Amino acid sequence: MATSVGVKPPSGGSVQDDQGAAADRQRLTEVFRRHGDAVLAYTSARLDREDAQDLVAEVFTVAWRRLRSIREGQERPWLFGVARRLMMQHQRTRGTAAALRDRLRAYADRDDDPLGQVAAQRVDVLAALAALNEGDREVLLLRYWYDFSGRDAASVLGCSPAAFAVRLHRAHRRFKAVHDEKPVAQQSPSAASLTAYMRGLQ
Repeated sequence: MATSVGVKPPSGGSVQDDQGAAADRQRLTEVFRRHGDAVLAYTSARLDREDAQDLVAEVFTVAWRRLRSIREGQERPWLFGVARRLMMQHQRTRGTAAALRDRLRAYADRDDDPLGQVAAQRVDVLAALAALNEGDREVLLLRYWYDFSGRDAASVLGCSPAAFAVRLHRAHRRFKAVHDEKPVAQQSPSAASLTAYMRGLQ
């Protein structure tokens, strides 16, 4: 039986092996049910829809192969870490900044948001993010868009929680500097308001 992501577990072997495979299959299906949409959203922010879907299937293929090494409760940061590494291969031809600018333009062209000032502030946030370097942007997205804890975001990036905290502080400072240059929002957003803006875009 194939899982929702099209990963087909191996067949055959002893009864014990079959029972273990069934348990693994059940766990993978549950992991996909809980985190598949989040991984797709993460990849869709950087890749077109078709490439993002292909990459999600690849992520869960890796997850199937290494399922027993993934600690309970750490599935989400583990999946994001795999997705991040795979996306780095795709970014040689199309960078994250270009994809984010495309999303910004598409959002700015929308005329269905009656809250003009809020919409303008959201566009300001995206514009400021697009102006940051890849490292700063990723730190902020993981923390404020995808709502990872500092520890889990550090796991995605492969650094210590302390190192992530330093990177987050620096990224937030640079975001503030860029955002303060924008004319629409007169006040630079706090971490809380940045979270609210970004979640409102989802």
